[in-house]
Amino acid sequence: MFSSRKFFTRFHEYCRRRRLIEDRNKIIVAVSGGADSLVLLDLLAREQEVSGIRLIVAHFNFQLRGAESDGDEQLVVQRAGHYGAEVYVERANTAEYARHNKLGIQEAARNLRYDFFEKLLISSGFDKIATAHHADDNAETVLLNLFRGAGVQGLAGIPIYRADKKIIRPMLFAQRAEIEEYALAEQIPYRTDSSNKTDHYTRNYIRHQILPLVKEQINPTVVQALQRSSELFRELEAYLSFNARQSLDLTTTWSSEIELHLSIPRLRTNPTLLQQYIVMLAVERFAGLKLDFEQVNGMLGLTDGLTGSWVSLSNQYVVFRDRDNLVVRKSEPLADFKFVVQPNHRYEFSKFCFSSQMLDDNKVRLHGGPKSEFVDADRIAGTELVLRTWSEGDTFVPLGMKTKKKISDFFVDSKIPIYEKRNFPILETKDGEVIWLCGQRLDDRFKLTRDTKRVLKLEFTRLGDPEHDKGNTR
Repeated sequence: MFSSRKFFTRFHEYCRRRRLIEDRNKIIVAVSGGADSLVLLDLLAREQEVSGIRLIVAHFNFQLRGAESDGDEQLVVQRAGHYGAEVYVERANTAEYARHNKLGIQEAARNLRYDFFEKLLISSGFDKIATAHHADDNAETVLLNLFRGAGVQGLAGIPIYRADKKIIRPMLFAQRAEIEEYALAEQIPYRTDSSNKTDHYTRNYIRHQILPLVKEQINPTVVQALQRSSELFRELEAYLSFNARQSLDLTTTWSSEIELHLSIPRLRTNPTLLQQYIVMLAVERFAGLKLDFEQVNGMLGLTDGLTGSWVSLSNQYVVFRDRDNLVVRKSEPLADFKFVVQPNHRYEFSKFCFSSQMLDDNKVRLHGGPKSEFVDADRIAGTELVLRTWSEGDTFVPLGMKTKKKISDFFVDSKIPIYEKRNFPILETKDGEVIWLCGQRLDDRFKLTRDTKRVLKLEFTRLGDPEHDKGNTR
């Protein structure tokens, strides 16, 4: 026979054992109006007498079900008053928000809800937010992540505690049926979301179609089994994360605002699974990105690739192999620009510096490098030069060649990654002849010859490059 007292005892011990709730905590309770969240509110209200905690109630009205949504809100306000708790309500047109931000309804609702929680945490000065996720929710999450090919973190299911968001889940010990029995025994009114009855959402399909079949045909205690498995994966995830943190410092050989270098030999001293966690942690710390399974494997695949091989991580970040290092780089391509520059002047832009200097010594016969070149000043028409971004149709005669070549083809042949191409501007005459693909190759038509009488030295420096920061070449 079901016992409300025993259920509360399990709740209390679960929270204490995992340090979810401590004496005099100030807790925001997320209450939707359903059985699980209203039972959570009741349990926490009882916990007040034991632990001296303080409660306030938070409710988000997504305005997705018209009068139903308003009814949920009214019940939550009424139940908060029943316990003498303050209640904070926020409303938003979730459907409009989803359209405007090109999101699915569920993702839009989740974003709105957690933004509200975060703002309320800050404004109230409370310690934690308690949500009513339970064992059945966790089972559905584990299966959903398994079907999508998730790794250890996904199979760990719903986190009991999220330190970054200050979210606790004190109900993960309980199954949906138990929660509803408690609500019945304690005469707690609740509402049922009509959208939960359809199979439109993947999670509902798992709930209504897959789990009942598994219970019937394979394992009647599948929810408990998945709960145990998720706890094991949670422990494994914690172990891997701990070891990844220890190993990351040893693996990192260089770090700046725009680049992170990871030693491939040091990375490979770890088992493959730990390597995955090291690169995931490295990218999350450096770029704030959470990598998916394909990105992690693509990144580790570079350890067997050639220098210069690369993969994209996002619109702003890439990773490539540079000899014995994996290099994660922030790449913000230059916007289109066109500047008139004068000889004997230095120009500083947000991403690079450009300068030129007329040399009197007609005996200079030097070839430059990535940062500097020497050109025949008399080949340049007039005194004005143009510095601009390259476009697809641009051509030049690379130094050492006699025929024109598309700059786009030159990039391909030189194995310059697509993310870098716009970071090398073109210097051209006022008549449109390319003089220098800055940082890459001089045009053969402007090189120094035996007949050169005047020399113009050109210099191009990309700000933030490791070579620039450290004063040497990689």
